[in-house]
Amino acid sequence: MFVSWSLVKGKIKELLPEPIFKVWFEATNGEVVDGKLILEVPNEFTKNWIEENYSTLLNQVTAEYGLTGYGFVVREIPKAEQLIIPYNPVSLIGRKLSPKYTFEDFVVGKCNEFAYNICYQVAEERPKGYLIYLYGNFGLGKTHLTQAVGNSLFSRGFNRVYYLTAQDFLNYMIKYLKSGMIETFKEHFKEYCEVLLLEGIHFFAGKEYTQNELAFLLDYLLDQGKTVIFTSHKMPQELNSIESSLRSRLNSSLIIKLNAPDFQTRKKIIKHKAKKLGYNLGYEVIEYLARKVRGDVRQIESVVLGLIARASLLKEPVSLTLAKELIEEIGLKDSSDSVDFIIETTCRFFGIPKEDLFSSSRRKDLSLSRQVVIYLLRNVLKKPLKDISQIFKKQHSTIIYNLKTFEQKIQKDVTLRTKLDYLVKEISLELNDKNLDTEFETSDEIFL
Repeated sequence: MFVSWSLVKGKIKELLPEPIFKVWFEATNGEVVDGKLILEVPNEFTKNWIEENYSTLLNQVTAEYGLTGYGFVVREIPKAEQLIIPYNPVSLIGRKLSPKYTFEDFVVGKCNEFAYNICYQVAEERPKGYLIYLYGNFGLGKTHLTQAVGNSLFSRGFNRVYYLTAQDFLNYMIKYLKSGMIETFKEHFKEYCEVLLLEGIHFFAGKEYTQNELAFLLDYLLDQGKTVIFTSHKMPQELNSIESSLRSRLNSSLIIKLNAPDFQTRKKIIKHKAKKLGYNLGYEVIEYLARKVRGDVRQIESVVLGLIARASLLKEPVSLTLAKELIEEIGLKDSSDSVDFIIETTCRFFGIPKEDLFSSSRRKDLSLSRQVVIYLLRNVLKKPLKDISQIFKKQHSTIIYNLKTFEQKIQKDVTLRTKLDYLVKEISLELNDKNLDTEFETSDEIFL
């Protein structure tokens, strides 16, 4: 019997869920050589993954067709060539956009709604002279939104878009400088760029010449009604070693923060990612994962992929039991890190670095944030004063003073009380304890 790769591939397709087959085998080439199946894979990662997860299946299929086994050939896929502007004979300064980053595939929630709406408006209406500054931690959607703008514009035939990382920008500048063509580099932007998408501007810290050139270029682009979107991990004023001229321009931009996904958004992300893989997860599974996985979008996606792969390999339905086993294995089974969660949530809410909270600084915003954390630890987690004293490395009397001072503030300041009420409810929901007391206690009993 003649055995071909297409025959073996068809059998693999029968045995695997369609989403899994598409990811790992649909685009894979193969051939039968001397009675052995040889799979052609693009890299070592793919080879190792298939070997670790589908060796039983491959052994079963090859045995069924009388083959002696299987092996791999790793053939690296060449990197994509630089995109060429249709109306310009020179290569585009920048890199290709990933087709997976679209507005349709972006999950919108409270944590990113404003950023999404602004970026969507830029792509749809191309307003003149916009300078937008997106910031937030890794994996929160900055790259997704930035590239979605470019992809949306390209899909409608608008090609005058430059997409670069800060390192790309620096590398191109060095290249043109060494060639004595720095003016040509600048002219490319001035003549052909209508929308500049520049990621990771914090990379320019300490690079004075590059910062100055970017500041001048930015002035020109905005004066000409061009649109510019920058991304960074921090607010402009938090960037170290950035020249005042560039910092001033960044501070004048529309600054938008992307926060970590809240509980409701995490549920939407989990549901969306699973559906893309052909799975409709049950309510219990979605709720459980959303409460346990509080990281960024990439971590959430990784857990969903891991759960579906696990179910596929075990040939079991995706269940709550399976989800709990996975969470245990990756080290997220215990929610005892509630203290860290409250600290991180408060710091994120007030926009301060976690390390500053425990510094000796008496800055007004830091003092207020410390008092909020102390209050939440005492009233939401019901932590003893002794434990709170150890967390902050402060005397018992200092903790009591901060609690009393903060209670007086929330009695007088309606805005602060509203913010605290929001934080308490958000944290209570996250910690999955509906019995948490969200009323503000005012008696001296809370200090005992």
